Amino acid sequence: MKIQTLVVSDREFNDENVREFLKESYPEKYALIENWSELEGKLSAEPLGEGKYIVVYEIPDEEFQKDAEIFGGKEQAMGAFLTTALEHGWEEVPTRYVVYHADFIEGGNKLIAGIKTEEGTATYDQLKLEEMIKRIAQYPRVIAYSSDVLTYIQDIYPDVQTKAYVIAREIAKQVGQAPELEELGKVYRVDTSTLEGKLELIDKLVQGSIKLPTGEEVKIKPYWYPLEA
Repeated sequence: MKIQTLVVSDREFNDENVREFLKESYPEKYALIENWSELEGKLSAEPLGEGKYIVVYEIPDEEFQKDAEIFGGKEQAMGAFLTTALEHGWEEVPTRYVVYHADFIEGGNKLIAGIKTEEGTATYDQLKLEEMIKRIAQYPRVIAYSSDVLTYIQDIYPDVQTKAYVIAREIAKQVGQAPELEELGKVYRVDTSTLEGKLELIDKLVQGSIKLPTGEEVKIKPYWYPLEA
């Protein structure tokens, strides 16, 4: 298992002294490591510039066997650790993601939502949103183009706000305002008249550099970075 967190420092540090840095500057984050001291893991730090660092804590899955008897199994121990990690300001390092989008149809009276995973695309009407949420919950990162679509499901899945990478937000950080998804569809020659087309386009956009209708190109941060990075 790999978990990560974002830290800020006015002095450089590295893999050798990251443990001491956390203990001194981020005691709440360090408390996780201290409270689970029986687990042998590796700490590393990746500089992002401007004093920001990603700290990664990697623990071999086999280590959780040490707590299997207490929690009723290795998987349960891993789940308990991850829950505690979230409470201490860490998150699981995302190695996979689910793309999510939603539209109102029939004059705004009916919601249709969809997801795209490695298994393909699936759509759900508003009566089957809970079925969709069960699939979304299996992924550590949710990719959406705009934050508006998150509000449609946050009542039944509040955790989506803490897992969502919003592409328009990342574009806006660099150029001030993000274009509409349909405008980008024209740039990428993707048919956005369907929900499936929009999901396909969002999946393309999250891969890295984005071509804007103005001709400008922006490079957004990787989806696996901590959301606050």
